[in-house]
Amino acid sequence: MIAILVAALAAAITIFRPLDVAVWSLQSKIFDHEPSGEMVFFTDTSSEARRTVVSTNADLLRGVERLEEAGAELIVINTPIQRSADPELDKRLQARLFESRDRIVLARPVRVELEENSDLAQTDPYFEAGMRIASSDFHSDFLGFVWAIEPSHTAGSRVYPSVWSVLANEERATDPIDLNYSIDSSKIRQFDLARFADNETFDTEALRRKKVLIGGLSGNDRAIKVPDGGYSKTPASLAHIVAAETAIRGEGQFVSNSATLAFFGFILLLGIAILRNEKARRYFYALWSALFVATFFLSAMFGVRILMVDAMMISVIFAGLRIAYHFRRRHLFIDPRSKLPNFVALRRDFEDRDDDSFSIVVAKVARLEGVFVSITPAEQGRYLRQVASRLTLGDEGNVVYYDGGKYFAFVLPKAEYPDLQSHLEGLRAVASQAVTVSKRALDVSMTIGADQSVSNRASKRISSAIAAADQAREAYRPVFIISDFEADSETWDYSLQSRLEDALSQNRISIKLQPQIDIKTGMIMGAEALARWVDEERGEIPPSQFIIQCERVGRLDDLTKRILYKSFSASRGLQDAGFNARISVNVSAIQFVDSRIADLIEKTLLKTGADPSQITIEITESARVEDFAAAREIMERIAKTGIKFSIDDFGVASANLDALYHLPFSELKIDRMFVDQVTRSPAARAIVAGLIQLAQDMRITSVAEGIETRETLEKLTEMGCDVAQGYYLARPQALSQIEETLRLQKDSFPGKSEYG
Repeated sequence: MIAILVAALAAAITIFRPLDVAVWSLQSKIFDHEPSGEMVFFTDTSSEARRTVVSTNADLLRGVERLEEAGAELIVINTPIQRSADPELDKRLQARLFESRDRIVLARPVRVELEENSDLAQTDPYFEAGMRIASSDFHSDFLGFVWAIEPSHTAGSRVYPSVWSVLANEERATDPIDLNYSIDSSKIRQFDLARFADNETFDTEALRRKKVLIGGLSGNDRAIKVPDGGYSKTPASLAHIVAAETAIRGEGQFVSNSATLAFFGFILLLGIAILRNEKARRYFYALWSALFVATFFLSAMFGVRILMVDAMMISVIFAGLRIAYHFRRRHLFIDPRSKLPNFVALRRDFEDRDDDSFSIVVAKVARLEGVFVSITPAEQGRYLRQVASRLTLGDEGNVVYYDGGKYFAFVLPKAEYPDLQSHLEGLRAVASQAVTVSKRALDVSMTIGADQSVSNRASKRISSAIAAADQAREAYRPVFIISDFEADSETWDYSLQSRLEDALSQNRISIKLQPQIDIKTGMIMGAEALARWVDEERGEIPPSQFIIQCERVGRLDDLTKRILYKSFSASRGLQDAGFNARISVNVSAIQFVDSRIADLIEKTLLKTGADPSQITIEITESARVEDFAAAREIMERIAKTGIKFSIDDFGVASANLDALYHLPFSELKIDRMFVDQVTRSPAARAIVAGLIQLAQDMRITSVAEGIETRETLEKLTEMGCDVAQGYYLARPQALSQIEETLRLQKDSFPGKSEYG
């Protein structure tokens, strides 16, 4: 659609019209059509010195008499006739014209506004009296070519047929004629009028029942360019003969830009809509391109003038966009540092495979960050490629994928490796040897995990192989292989992603709401939505365990989408129940890299109908924001809805002053590590007091989380903290429970001293 719209815009501003002219010129050279022979052209080939009005009129009189004697069917005089110094001659000429007015037509320009007519002399009215008048007007393009001539022209209240329509007996035509220059104009019979008038031995039989056009007698006849290879000049009268010959052949139709754009655009869209297979589409693109070539030759053969360059630009623009798309796509599938295919490419290559004949192997390189600290980015790439090449030992044709972090992956056919454990242990021993980069030996510490399970999609098997590689490190086992997702305690830990995939697909990730208390009033003023996953066999799974797994395998957006929907729906539920309580929702900082999170939040607001002023987004791990400018732009877009932002876990490495300074937060949430020690540690007490004062100075809300005792709450109250949250105050609750709590609070609130 983009290609079609751009081509349509180009057609509207005629930017490619010179290319259309070039196409038409080329078409005129492909075929060579014989003229009908029905028309003859007479002109004056004598020198300029000989041309006088008397000689011209004398030649014209004698020529007309001889043409009539020869039996010419029609005589069109396309040259200005003026009075001469011989009145008697002029009178005889006028009388002769008038007597033969049934088969003599005088032609002249009738449109004085045309630039082509500005310097031309006009026929004296004396000769026009009582005669049929035709229009010799035409319009040439910016290069001087005449491609089309109107069938008639209007001057005042009178309509004059064009010379070509008179010659072709098409005076009732309503559409312009597009000249078919493949008609060989050099084969149209042409004679010198003066010689014909004086030559009594001229074979006049060749003129019987012919249509004669006389032009260029006065020496000021116009000339036009003809696309004959050299773009030579030719008398304009000859253009009318070519137009008449075109009409006689039944040709000269014109196809506009809109028609060609619609036709070729529709064919392209139809083919793309019907054909889904990439190979079939390639054949279609070839046939679609061949259609342009066929149109080019067929239109030249049948004398149809087509504006097709703009339609051809669809293919050029479309091809450019496709190339750009594939270029970007290739880069999406390639890790920029190692130049190896990434895990997105791994899923692409194996997601649709419905057989279990292969094992997915993941190698995890430990302490990679420490290795990279001492070498340049170029050396890092060489290091990674050397590690990858070692993993292909024994199968040089195998492809190794790299996720951009610590993990490499590859696929091995099960049939070729019946003892996979031994093979991987040997491979690890070889791959773990030191790598030499720029004459420096760099250690490689590696564990390997593999998945040999059956009846699971590739994405699940990749995740389980990653989990196996992680477990191998933790258990100091060099290689760990998952054969199937059995429900025993050990294998269950490795199959976390498999169960998580099922939980997401079956919408079994839920939320609980932990109340937040306004310290000054003791009233519940909101709640934090906490993700909860209760497995059928293992019970409640800690969020720290499954959220990290979601991030690792690219399912964080899916998890966030579900948590946002449930949280916003809970906010709407509290709103409908008449409670003015805000809901805080955790969103990872790594999701603030593009507008997808803003789109998701806006769509969820629209779908749930929640009040955005009662929603707070808690940004976790804000130190992972790589581009503060981009994150701020996204947050400001979201803030326009009325949603506020909180910086979570403030005071530890994952939430820092840099993020607080650059991003538009309205709330600072003090990490539980300091809150828990506030009554026992002077250092923790000083840090918390400083953070509360910082929030006050910035005029944002301070929130303390992880309050476990009455003493902690009282100390925070003394420090001036705004909001409190923790197990001492309230544990996470279901929506129905918090509604009941708010209802009781609304009816009768016992006060801060008795709360909890």
